[in-house]
Amino acid sequence: MDWSEYPFARLYTSVLAALFITLAAVWRVRRAARAVAADSSQGRTARRLAWAFALGALAWWGYAAYTGYGRFLTDAALAQLMSTDTLVSLALFIGAIAWGGAFMLQLVLRLLRNEQQRRG
Repeated sequence: MDWSEYPFARLYTSVLAALFITLAAVWRVRRAARAVAADSSQGRTARRLAWAFALGALAWWGYAAYTGYGRFLTDAALAQLMSTDTLVSLALFIGAIAWGGAFMLQLVLRLLRNEQQRRG
């Protein structure tokens, strides 16, 4: 397959990879929020935090995709000049920021779960 026939294929693949990495972080936070029982105030707080993280992570993905990839979507020649290493690095950077937030929020969710278990 000659990639010159599809100048935006690598670019779109990188954008989708960043989206999937970000969605995996959202899934991980949602899973951690479900570990807290829903019928308590900690459970409601955990679910609100998970929804807020999901909105923030998707907003981050949109902003990073627009600023990182946007200038290369205007011209096919620019899209072809972008190296594969740059595309992989950009997708991993976007995902790493989302995963960093996910790990920090999981610590908070674990504290909520422990508080709920301690109260009984």
